[in-house]
Amino acid sequence: MSGNNLVLPIVLWGRTAPTHCISSLLVMDDFSTIITGCHDGQICLWDMTPELQICPRAMLFGHTASITCLSKASVSSDKQYIVSASESGEMCLWDVNDGRCIEFTKLACAHTGIQ
Repeated sequence: MSGNNLVLPIVLWGRTAPTHCISSLLVMDDFSTIITGCHDGQICLWDMTPELQICPRAMLFGHTASITCLSKASVSSDKQYIVSASESGEMCLWDVNDGRCIEFTKLACAHTGIQ
């Protein structure tokens, strides 16, 4: 019997969903994926259709403070990675295709920009 590679992300919260007050925004090179970071520390992946409809794809949790920066971390179109940074000095490397946090680090300083 072969192994199953199916990954189902499940997010649970209380009576109300988290707010998503956008603090940073990134549009990927294909113009079909938009990434937003918010003051609560979440990151949201959005799909944009050719008809310019925006639909949420995934909400990523990995930061404990406001997202200050989002940046592309790869030039490949088949493997899309982004880096996010927060006010508290946290940095995460994310796989945009499946929403996995590949790496996390907490730095002693806060980032105000990523290029």
